[in-house]
Amino acid sequence: MIKEKKGCIKMINVQQAIYEMSKLAPHYLACDWDNVGLQIGDSSQKVNNILVTLDVTEAVVEEAIKKNCELIISHHPLIFNGLKSINKDNKIGKLIINAVNNKIAIYSAHTNLDIARGGLNDYFACLLGIEDIVPLKVTEVKKSYKLAVYIPRDHYQEVTQTMFAKGAGKIGNYSHSSFSTEGKSTFKPLSESNPYRGKKEEMNNIQEIKFETIVTEDRLDRVLRELYDVHPYEDIAYDLYPLSNKQEKIGIGRIGELEKKLSLETFIKRIKEKLQLKTFHMLGNVKEEVKKIAFCTGAGSDYIETAKYAGADLYITGDVKFHEAQRAEAIGLNLIDAGHYKTEIIVKELLAEYLSKKLDNTDIIKSEINTNPWLEI
Repeated sequence: MIKEKKGCIKMINVQQAIYEMSKLAPHYLACDWDNVGLQIGDSSQKVNNILVTLDVTEAVVEEAIKKNCELIISHHPLIFNGLKSINKDNKIGKLIINAVNNKIAIYSAHTNLDIARGGLNDYFACLLGIEDIVPLKVTEVKKSYKLAVYIPRDHYQEVTQTMFAKGAGKIGNYSHSSFSTEGKSTFKPLSESNPYRGKKEEMNNIQEIKFETIVTEDRLDRVLRELYDVHPYEDIAYDLYPLSNKQEKIGIGRIGELEKKLSLETFIKRIKEKLQLKTFHMLGNVKEEVKKIAFCTGAGSDYIETAKYAGADLYITGDVKFHEAQRAEAIGLNLIDAGHYKTEIIVKELLAEYLSKKLDNTDIIKSEINTNPWLEI
């Protein structure tokens, strides 16, 4: 059933849901080995209900059918490697056929959601009260530019709001950042010109506003395209300055600080409560105080040394092997293996919260299927 809000009824399609997901976790952030995006389905298919899940299993597809969900959004991709055949004689083939027959699309956001600002690692930090976070392992540094453009006063709102909508003015956790000054411009349209305002072959002047904002390299092309589309001038006067003092770092995992020092024993109680854990593997001194916390949701044992050398008092991740734990012990790093599943199952809450805000007339349903192969006994 389609929900009605604010006196209107509107049904989205798969592509519109993907568009909102790509704003949270752009595909280009994904690791080269990963497979993210639309895995199965028709992007034009209408969507009433979306099921969000960590994994896509046969049980999850059956749940989507039962709950009339036309789209499943998962964290772990259904398809990692190329398939040689799709048939009912194997589990993945049977799952795909079942989804296609019931017109269920499947979309995955994996390492791009791990890396993205506002993604899974940032959500993990918020849950545990870890503040002032930065990437643990920097994989890319985005260049930034200062863009200054001169706009006639009567077009100021239209031009600036269009640029903001395409990502201009975003600095960290702030958007719509800019500075403006008013002044008078002079120009003389030549005979071949087609001026928006003023007389040809005469000196003219007009009140303009100089608008300055910041644009990251990945957003620059689309911001400039929109600027040319919406600005009224035939030839637009603008300046573009590469910045060395403002670069956005992108990477895997996070490191940040607690508001105040806590004993590891006290912080463990918070971890168990927030991640709904009964037990987990750890090494270290529970009486030791911790403040600087590094973490990587899922499998992050590759960054044990990175966490130590970044000054972490504690590193939290999952899928730590025996000899990797010995490495952490040898370098004196407190380590918690909270499990791959438990550090990532919170993705359902993240996706439900985000998509509910973005897709007003669509029901976002959190999967109730436990896809954890391990039992806690």
